[in-house]
Amino acid sequence: MSKIKDDSKQTTRADEWKTFLFITVCLFPILSVMLVGGYGFIVWFLQMFMMGPPGHG
Repeated sequence: MSKIKDDSKQTTRADEWKTFLFITVCLFPILSVMLVGGYGFIVWFLQMFMMGPPGHG
């Protein structure tokens, strides 16, 4: 009975490590690039169509 509990604990710990590595190696870099790119697009869009270039005024 205790062997079954140990196996499930090992699987859970391995899954936690895989999830942690996926988040830190893949997900966070992708999200940060998307966030910075989205901010840049918003600034570009506002300058292009609404506010004009910097120093224009």
